[in-house]
Amino acid sequence: MSHRRWWLAIATLLLLGIALAVHEATRAPGSGPGAADDAAGASGALPDGGPPSTTASREASDETGRVTVEAVDTVHAYLAALFSEDRAQADAYWLDGRPASSGESDLRALTPVTGIRVDNGRPEPLDTGTPPTALQIPVRMRIGGDGPLRRYNGHYRLRRVDGEWRITSASIDPSPGAR
Repeated sequence: MSHRRWWLAIATLLLLGIALAVHEATRAPGSGPGAADDAAGASGALPDGGPPSTTASREASDETGRVTVEAVDTVHAYLAALFSEDRAQADAYWLDGRPASSGESDLRALTPVTGIRVDNGRPEPLDTGTPPTALQIPVRMRIGGDGPLRRYNGHYRLRRVDGEWRITSASIDPSPGAR
């Protein structure tokens, strides 16, 4: 085996080892192969994978995570549609199919937009349901177009209606120091 192939094999094995170590380190505690068996043996759990309260709690947490991701996806899809030619597509994301008269009027006045970057914060539940049916999603945006880069901060409030997230209000303002 040539030296080049030998080093390539070593580098490949090293990278694989690092990837596995990172994967193990980022995995949730007690969520590996055999973790359910270990937990069941240690706590006298039921054969279906765990005590009813633990299983129900895990399922509720998974469902909360899933609907939260859906809400964030809705905000991102809305903002992508907002700067397209067809504003009706963006308006469809609002409850009752029309945006609030205030809250993001600066965004709707921007033309032409050549690019947008949206960073959202952790969604905040607005109700006590599990999973929540109303969320507030903080956002930071950088919008490119004619002139300097524009920056905005604020949040969108969404409500889950008939299995879909709809925007109920927005509070988006230019960032301090943004032009």
